[in-house]
Amino acid sequence: MKLKLIIFAAIFGFATWSCRDLVLEPKGILDEPALFGTKDGVQKYFIQIYFKLPIEDFIYYATGAGNTSGYRPGNNNSWEAYKNSLGNMSGETFGWNVAMTGGGWGYWPYDQIRNVNVFINNFPNYKDKYDDATYNALMGEARFLRAFLYEGMAKRYGGVPIVKEVQDPVNGDPEELKVPRNTEYDTWKFIYDDLLFAMTNMPATSVAGRANKYVAAALMSRSMLYAGRVAKYTQYLGLGTEAAVQGGFAGMDPSKANEFFQYAYDAGKVTEQGPYALYTKNYPDKATNFANLFLDKSSSENLFTKGYDGQVFGHTYDCLASPSPDFTSFGQNQIAPVLQIMQMYDFPALTDAQGKPVRFTKRSDIKNGMEPRLQGTCFFDGDVLRGVAFDIQRGIYKSFTGPASDAQFGSNAAPVNATTNRILGIKGAKYNGVLITGNHGMFTSGVENNAMMGAFMRKYIDVSKPKSLVSVNKMNQSWIVFRLGEIYLNTAEAAYELSKRTEALDYVEKIRVRAGCKVARPALDQTISNTYGYPIEATLQFIRNERLRELYTENHYWWDLKTWRIADQVLNLRYAHALTCYYVFAEGKYIYLDEVNRENRSITAPKNAAYEKIPQGEINKNTNLLPQNPLY
Repeated sequence: MKLKLIIFAAIFGFATWSCRDLVLEPKGILDEPALFGTKDGVQKYFIQIYFKLPIEDFIYYATGAGNTSGYRPGNNNSWEAYKNSLGNMSGETFGWNVAMTGGGWGYWPYDQIRNVNVFINNFPNYKDKYDDATYNALMGEARFLRAFLYEGMAKRYGGVPIVKEVQDPVNGDPEELKVPRNTEYDTWKFIYDDLLFAMTNMPATSVAGRANKYVAAALMSRSMLYAGRVAKYTQYLGLGTEAAVQGGFAGMDPSKANEFFQYAYDAGKVTEQGPYALYTKNYPDKATNFANLFLDKSSSENLFTKGYDGQVFGHTYDCLASPSPDFTSFGQNQIAPVLQIMQMYDFPALTDAQGKPVRFTKRSDIKNGMEPRLQGTCFFDGDVLRGVAFDIQRGIYKSFTGPASDAQFGSNAAPVNATTNRILGIKGAKYNGVLITGNHGMFTSGVENNAMMGAFMRKYIDVSKPKSLVSVNKMNQSWIVFRLGEIYLNTAEAAYELSKRTEALDYVEKIRVRAGCKVARPALDQTISNTYGYPIEATLQFIRNERLRELYTENHYWWDLKTWRIADQVLNLRYAHALTCYYVFAEGKYIYLDEVNRENRSITAPKNAAYEKIPQGEINKNTNLLPQNPLY
C-alpha cells in the first residue's frame, strides 16, 4: 500500500519535544518513498506518532468533555487539563472536583496503531537504502511506539484487539475490520514481544526526544510490572462470574504473575546498564537536589523526556501551582498537596505526648526534622520563591489550651472554633495589629489562589523564571517520562514479588539515601495484613508507599491503585486533609492542625475503576469487542 501523509502541526509539536535536535520545517504532502526512503523521512513520519503517545504530562486530560482522554487536537490548554488530571482523580492532590465517569475516557488509538503498522509492513520495501544496523534500529523504534500505544490501552481495558496488518477503513471488507478482542494475557505478551524486539535492535543512544534500547527497557519495566500486578491481584476483586473475566479478556491466571514480574525485573537490569545515575548534583543539599532533578534538562537520571518551548507549545503548570500576583503574572493556584501524603514522609509531629498541638516559634519551624525529599516536593511556610516568602497562616486563636482533638478537624461546630475564639479573615485583615490570614493562606472568601491545603507544590516549579514570564501556556519545563528512580522502584517491587527480598530493599535504600530519609533501609517485615481484601506483607506495603513518596504527582499513583486492584479500597470516601497554621495570640506561638478540606469534599472510586469501559462507540462499530468489561 502506498502512502501519502500531510505533515503539519505535529511536526512542530515534536520539534519542541526534541529541543534543537529535531527542529523541522513543514514540507506539505510527502509520499511514502520520501518518508520511508531516508532517515529524515522516517523521522518526520515518527513525529506524529510520538506526539500522540499516552504520556500523561502537564497537558494531558485524564477525563473531560466528551468522555475522552488524551490531547485535544490543536489545543494545548493545560489550564483545563489540570482540572481533569490524574492527580485529582487519585487523591494525590486537591484541586477541582473531578468525577470518575463510569463511561470510561475513550482512549482508543487505533489510528496511530495503523500508522505504525503501515511503517512496519511497508518499510521492508526500502531495506536496500539502509545499512542493517540503521534498518533494524528504525524497525525497533516502530515496535517501541506500537508497544507504548498498546500499553496505554492494556492498563485501561485489559485485552484489546491485536492488529498487526494494515487495515483499509474505507475500502476494506467491513467484516474483516471487526477484529475481536484478544485476551489480556495475549495483549500484555504482545507488548512484551514488541519491546523485546525494540530492546534487541535499537541503539544505546539517541537524539533528544527519541527512544533508544534503554527507553524501551524502561517501558518494559513499567508495563510488565503492571501486568504482573494484574495477574496476581485481579482474582481478589470477586469478578469471577463476569463474562469478560471468564473469557480471559479482563484478568489473567494468577500463575502468570511471576512471568511478568520476571520480565519487569530483567528490564530493570538492562536499564541499569545504561549511562544513567540517580541525580546528586546539588549535594549535600538534598532538598534542593530533589527539586532540581525536575528542572535540570541534563540530569543524569532522565531516560526520556517530553519537551516544551514555552512559546507556541507550552504549559501552565506554574500558574496552577502558585498564587498570583506574588509568584505568577497570571492565574490562580489550583493544585494542593494533601496532608495524608505529606505525613507519609519523615514529617514533624503536630501534637505532643498529651495530644496538645506542638508550639512553634516561627511558622517555618514546621520544616524542622522534615524529610528533604518532601521539602524538595512542596513549598512550606517561610520558603522563598521569586523573592517572596510564603505566608500560609490560616487564622488566629485567641487561646488554645486543650488537645488538638478539640478542634474537631476544623469543624465550625467545635467550641474552640467559635468565632469568639477562632478568627478567620479575608486577605489583609488584622486582629490587634496582627495579620489574621497570611498573604497565601486560606482566605475566608474563595478557594482558588490561596493555600487550599496548607502547602504549595515545588516539584517541577521553575524557580529561575521571573514572575513576569510565568503565564498561561508559557512554561517550558520538560516532562520526565522515564527516570532511573522509577526504574529502581519497579525493580524493587518486581524483585520482592519474586521473593528476592534483600535485593528489593537494596534498591529502596538507594532511593531513600538520595531522599535524605532518617531510616535509609527499612527492616524486613513479613507480617501479613489484609488491608485491601488480600494478604500483603508489611515490607511490600512499604515498597508500595515508597513509590508514592518518590513519584508523588508524577502521575503514577492512579495506575498503581488500579493495577494493585485497590482503588476502590483506598479511595473510599477519602477526605483530603489540610495542614493549617494558626497564631495563638495569648502565647505568641504558632500551632499546626490537621483539618478536613473546607469544602468537606471526598473522593470515591467504584470497583469498576479496575477496568475502564470499552468505548460504546467502538462497540457500536464492532460487536466483536464484547463482552464488555466487568461491572458495566
